[in-house]
Amino acid sequence: MSSQSIIIYVVLSLNSFNLKADILNVEHRLKELSTSTNSESNLEFLYPKECFEILESFSYSASNLTMCSIVNARPVRLCEKCIDKYLDFRNKYEELHKTSINGTTCSSVLISHDRLEVVLQYHNGIIEIWNKGNCNSCFDWNGNVPTLSNDTKHFNTLFNETMKCLINNFDPQNNATVCEKCMQYYLELDTFYSSLSTDAIGLDSICMDVVDSMNSTRSIWSKTLNCCKLRISPEVVFLCSAGLISFLPLIFYLSVRYCGPIRDLPKVLRESRFKQTILRSVNSRED
Repeated sequence: MSSQSIIIYVVLSLNSFNLKADILNVEHRLKELSTSTNSESNLEFLYPKECFEILESFSYSASNLTMCSIVNARPVRLCEKCIDKYLDFRNKYEELHKTSINGTTCSSVLISHDRLEVVLQYHNGIIEIWNKGNCNSCFDWNGNVPTLSNDTKHFNTLFNETMKCLINNFDPQNNATVCEKCMQYYLELDTFYSSLSTDAIGLDSICMDVVDSMNSTRSIWSKTLNCCKLRISPEVVFLCSAGLISFLPLIFYLSVRYCGPIRDLPKVLRESRFKQTILRSVNSRED
């Protein structure tokens, strides 16, 4: 064996020995991680500690916002009551995307790596509820910190005044009193609500807190207090119109039969005209 061959053999042997040593070290490290009781050390092996801390904060913010939304689901007040938790949730998600450790962003190792996509799915689900309620419409976003918009403040003022009037003047024995005394408050509230949106229902842009408050007020006013006695339902209007249209042909024939010009002609003239009509018909057939 030549000296060159011996050198190549020694180099290959050393490389093989180093590779085996590296494999043994990795296996030993994996065994330590699998038997370790500290879950955080396991996560550090997968991605940087800073990313884990941000992910943990994001999970807390998502939990807080979810709990706040459920607690304020009925009556709907989640937009106004949960705005602070929403901002914290949004900021933590943005931090998760922007933070970079050694050239690697936390989002690149935590999001869109499997079919479940837990982080992304939870984020989108919570944001969908917030957007579905048009919660951003409740606030003025011009400053660094969102504040209630002037429309929301004015509506809340009118709503509170209306509720106060209904409570103070409620009489279980006589609803006419509360209807009469609170009519002006209710009409002012209803008019202002209608001016907030071009949509009659108000689902296109009005904050859900406002929509729910108005719906509750209308239900109390019309159903509980029965203050809309003169209100005619669309079904009644339709049935009355259909009945009137159905009687029009009958009215027409009766008017022709008893009020037409033939009725006023002398009997002889009517008979002669009838005979002339028959004769004309016979003559036309003979020709």
